[in-house]
Amino acid sequence: MRSRRTHPVGGRAATARGLLALVVAGGCAGELENPERFADCPPGYVEQLFTVQCGPGCHDAVDRKAELDLVSTGAGERARAAVSTTAQCGGRAVIDASGGLLLEKVTGATCGAQMPLGAPALSAGDVECVRRWVEELAP
Repeated sequence: MRSRRTHPVGGRAATARGLLALVVAGGCAGELENPERFADCPPGYVEQLFTVQCGPGCHDAVDRKAELDLVSTGAGERARAAVSTTAQCGGRAVIDASGGLLLEKVTGATCGAQMPLGAPALSAGDVECVRRWVEELAP
């Protein structure tokens, strides 16, 4: 007696493998070139990021390096009103219509050191979240 196959040779498994190969080979347009496009920046994310990456010993209410507190309530309003007090970057707006000093410091400093100081650079996704936060605050 002949056995009946419900699927042609390879069946569903072959189809699944083919689709997987297509997805892996084709990828998602722009994903590798522009990972920041996929950044998930829920409300409050940047403030949490600042608390962990920028606050302890540097930009919190106690230490306020460069006279900038990025941790306490109202950090966005303070950053929008702030100008740099350091010798290298003195007088530059922390946040302005072009992004400002804050964004420059986390993407590759044009004056002084890149932030966060003494720690790994922020990921592309985190930088994108900071950029969006700055855009919302910019005058």
